[in-house]
Amino acid sequence: MRKKLALLAAVAMVSAAMVTAKRPAASARPDDNSPAATEVDVLDLSLDDNLSTPDVPRKAQNAIRGYMDQLRRKYDTAGLAATSLRDGEVVMVTMPVSTFFAPMATELKQGARAKLGFLEPIVREPAKYKVLVAVHTDNTGDDLYADSISGARANAIDDALWLMAGERETNVIPYGMGSESPVDNNATRKGREKNRRVEFYIVPDKGLLQMAGVKIK
Repeated sequence: MRKKLALLAAVAMVSAAMVTAKRPAASARPDDNSPAATEVDVLDLSLDDNLSTPDVPRKAQNAIRGYMDQLRRKYDTAGLAATSLRDGEVVMVTMPVSTFFAPMATELKQGARAKLGFLEPIVREPAKYKVLVAVHTDNTGDDLYADSISGARANAIDDALWLMAGERETNVIPYGMGSESPVDNNATRKGREKNRRVEFYIVPDKGLLQMAGVKIK
């Protein structure tokens, strides 16, 4: 998607709650084949909300989990750090920020685009998959700087994926997460390095739900 969600320094810093809002309580799974969620603009959703939608109807869960497990195993075989989320319905791939950017840089470094190649089949099928790109920093510098650089980096990855898709519409949504969601201790060098990461979430969308037998209105 060409609309930018990641934040740049030129705009006022948005509160962390808008970026890292907690995932809403899970609703009951539908028993029929109708889509669970009403139509929403994914560009207006927080990362957590985008991770939880669209909901997968109960009758389609096994098929969707099968599709996504095949994808996860493919990434595992390729040596990527792939993890299943949402009871196997979502695949997350985590890579160090240094894979794509030099320190303090917001332009992709040489060879970085090739590292995004695992996503090419995904971004070329935007009806089937939604890709959320979440760029994180450590806590070095102030919040405005962390939000700015992570946002610019998320946009740079979004642009590269758009080019990879042949300059066609993609279902990629970039998020600059700043330093709000560390996975390790920022007090150590190794911890800060681990916190500087890019998370790619591959979420099944309406096209894949249709393949699983869901009727989309």
